[in-house]
Amino acid sequence: MRERLRTEVRQIAGAMAFETVMRYGDALARSPHAERTMETTARRVAAEVAGTIADERVVQADEIVRAAASAAGDTAIRAARKVAGKTAATLAAEAEATTLKKAHEAVEEELKDAWEALEEAREEVTRSAVRFARDEAVRAVAETVAETVPPIVEVRVAGAPGPVRVGGHTHTVFPDVLLALGAGCQVLLVGPAGTGKSMMARQAAEAFGQEFHALSLGPTTPMSKIFGYYDAHGRYHATPFRRAFEHGGLMLLDELDSGHPGLLAELNQALSIGSCAFADGMVAAHRDFHLIATANTYGTGGDRRYVGRQALDAATLDRFIVIDVPVDEELEERIALAHAPARAEDALRVIEEVRRLRATAAEKRLPVMFSPRASIDAAKLLQAGASVEQAVRWRVVRGMSAAHRSALGLAGGGA
Repeated sequence: MRERLRTEVRQIAGAMAFETVMRYGDALARSPHAERTMETTARRVAAEVAGTIADERVVQADEIVRAAASAAGDTAIRAARKVAGKTAATLAAEAEATTLKKAHEAVEEELKDAWEALEEAREEVTRSAVRFARDEAVRAVAETVAETVPPIVEVRVAGAPGPVRVGGHTHTVFPDVLLALGAGCQVLLVGPAGTGKSMMARQAAEAFGQEFHALSLGPTTPMSKIFGYYDAHGRYHATPFRRAFEHGGLMLLDELDSGHPGLLAELNQALSIGSCAFADGMVAAHRDFHLIATANTYGTGGDRRYVGRQALDAATLDRFIVIDVPVDEELEERIALAHAPARAEDALRVIEEVRRLRATAAEKRLPVMFSPRASIDAAKLLQAGASVEQAVRWRVVRGMSAAHRSALGLAGGGA
């Protein structure tokens, strides 16, 4: 009986673990540097899970059998003592016909109860095996994805003694950014919010071994934020742009299409002839000065999603190499799963929902946005203990009108 129970549990747990890993193994299939294939991982997890559950549950079954046998033995002893207490004459007359028969029936009843308890235990073992196998399989997928080493980006750029190498999670267009910067061009990254444009600027600074400077522009950003100023005591105050321009470094001008046209026009000279008029005089650009600007539009003004954007002067746009930065869904998934290693299954569900909403919104041209930040922030909430419904409601579909919910195919609660 022990071997039969062990075999049944092993089959159930192994099969469930294998199916679960295969089901949630898309991340493995898309990870080119994973050490094992999805099927190999599934078989390994299935074997480990099946063996662990079978050993644990057989021990439980043994305890039930021992308890049942003990109960049956106690019943037989009580019956025998009861028989022995009678007179010899009574024993001779009733032993076979009554007393021993009742004792036998009592033992059989105890054994029957023990078998029923064992069957109930077997059903609970099966349910437990399924739960355990699913949890172990999903955990194994999450650990394998988290431990997968991101590919090393290697690009040869003009003037560099060797290839520029960058590790970590990088966007698919990152090599193009390095190539353009290495050629001495100023780069404008254009794409939806949350696609990693600003992060690419920081990674580019790391790739070139340069100090990173950043400034976010807005309609009211004063020129002193760029060119510096003198205070009431006659002291000049420099800016991050001045330091990068004069001494070398990578400067990020974030949200370029939100900046004031007059401020951007003042930058044209610095970006075209390599010389800039600061508050304290003219300064020549350092040969290792690089500039990256980011924007959500192509300088044509606001649209249905980015209503506050400014139209950019053609002379300003002419100073930049423009690189499109679309949503990199593979990068989105890698980062989101890295933030929710204990909730990989739920994180994948949220990611798929964000992608569905993103595609529907684009198809119907709705003024709503589902950036990779939605997936990543939702994964952080899941890891902290939030439910899938909470993560979606708080981060993905928050503040959405009833009309937009209906157009996106969302239920009343939005989850």
